[in-house]
Amino acid sequence: MQRNLSSTGSVDWFPDTGANQHVTPDLATLTASEPYLGNDNLHVGDGKGLPISHLNHTKIYTPNRSFTLSNVLHVPAITKPLLSVQKFCLDNNVYFEFHPRVFYVKDLNTHEVLLSGQSKDGLYVLTKSSVILAPQAYWSPCTSASVDLWHRRLGHPTSRIFHLLISKNKIICNNKRLNFQCQSCPLGKSSCLSLGPTGHKTSAPLELIFSDVWGPPPLFSSDGYRYFVIFVDAYTKYVWYYPLVAKSDVYSVFHQFQTLVERQFSLKIKSVQTDWGGQYRKLSIFFQTIGIHHLLICPHTHEQNGTVERRHRHIVETGLTLLGQYKTPFLFWNISFETFVYLINRMPTPVLAHRSPFDCLFQRSPDYHFLRTLGCLCFPFLRPYNNHKLDFHSSPCVFFGYSSSHLGYRCLDITSHRIYISRHVRFHEHVFPFDNSEQIAKVSTTTPIPPATVTFPVLLNHPPPPTSTSHPNSPQHSVLPLQTATQPQPPTILWPSSHACLFNPYDAGLVRQLVSSPHGLGALSSPSSTSPTMARIPADSVSAYSPSSTDSPVLEAASSSSSPAGLQLMVDLSSY
Repeated sequence: MQRNLSSTGSVDWFPDTGANQHVTPDLATLTASEPYLGNDNLHVGDGKGLPISHLNHTKIYTPNRSFTLSNVLHVPAITKPLLSVQKFCLDNNVYFEFHPRVFYVKDLNTHEVLLSGQSKDGLYVLTKSSVILAPQAYWSPCTSASVDLWHRRLGHPTSRIFHLLISKNKIICNNKRLNFQCQSCPLGKSSCLSLGPTGHKTSAPLELIFSDVWGPPPLFSSDGYRYFVIFVDAYTKYVWYYPLVAKSDVYSVFHQFQTLVERQFSLKIKSVQTDWGGQYRKLSIFFQTIGIHHLLICPHTHEQNGTVERRHRHIVETGLTLLGQYKTPFLFWNISFETFVYLINRMPTPVLAHRSPFDCLFQRSPDYHFLRTLGCLCFPFLRPYNNHKLDFHSSPCVFFGYSSSHLGYRCLDITSHRIYISRHVRFHEHVFPFDNSEQIAKVSTTTPIPPATVTFPVLLNHPPPPTSTSHPNSPQHSVLPLQTATQPQPPTILWPSSHACLFNPYDAGLVRQLVSSPHGLGALSSPSSTSPTMARIPADSVSAYSPSSTDSPVLEAASSSSSPAGLQLMVDLSSY
């Protein structure tokens, strides 16, 4: 019993028990062809190696069943197509039964005869005389096309998808050139490339400094800032943080940073890498005059400045985490960010072989026992500030970070809204005063002040930190000083009508009102609705005034034997 069969080509297949692969000299035999890119050859009986051109599969059809010939090798130099008996049986779950003049292919389970063939010239063969045409829909000349034509037909797929379709025999290509380059794809699919290491190698601090500006947030900070700039040392990864009123302050801030680090470490800054923002263009001219190499990133390629960009992200994300930790209003973002920079410089990192930037820069380990939980309840020793002997020796405060000028802690008095700096502080690190709607209501105003034009004086206490005047009776406590501007007055900034609509305690006009009002800040907590704009006086007239101890509870006069009387302002947040 012989069944009619068909294949995708009109060839005779010769079953061979000594072949481990199907082999054909006719490329048309294959359903689809894929160039063979390997270096292997087909070795025949005389030991000669024949080159392999293509690799793919084909099928043999009968009226009731089809048989798969997988991984058929196209070897143009072979004389006859060989059918590997072992591979055919394994792929189709059949077995061969050979007789002197005939052979049968039977189902392995049912033993039904599926195919049969005759012997010819001493060889068993599936002759083409029994072949019928394969279904036209499966093999048609119109399905074979060039690679670039298929690429256009399929809507410009990626190389990976294109090769997948070829490997699964979904499409048939009639040439070998698969590494073509489409000129239309970059027009619509162009994207950023993956950047490798820059190759910058530093061997000492200050050889390369990364810098970038962050901001503005949707509201001013409690101390009147809208931006901050950081400088990151490429060798030690140490971060210097400077808050800014405006981006144009970067020029003066860099001079302060340069003077600080070059004096502290007796080294010179060699290179600075930034973007080409307007705040750095004036610095570029300055760099040329003193021999600093200014490295610029490509336009709109912030990933080239990845070191400082990642620092920005780290500072902001963790700073917001600290704000959420003790439920503080967002206007204290500057305090949170500055505190985290203090912490990040003391955290070990795998980049520095698990050393901290502080350790690498100062060659000593930081004091971790000095650290406390930001925003927790604390009680600083305030007896030196008492007016009489029956005053309490402390007051509930919120821990507000670390002082850059003192070995002490910054504490916000919940009752008087003053900021104290003290070394003698007792902490309750599991209690957060701001995690209370009433305390938040006291700090964040529920009735915003109408928009007013506020003028910021030049802040000389950031950075470098100002020289503070201690209380005469307690050299270990200090209050934040107000230093008057000796530089030209900065531009006027319009305060938006939001939570940022809070009076600025550094405004010269407000200081005059604080000094002249017998009620201190109470006169400013409820401004007149008809006069939202606050009066100003020159800062020099304020500095010439020396108040008495009874003028205001938030002002103190500090005197020194070597300097004239100065004016100090303890930051009051009562109208926040």
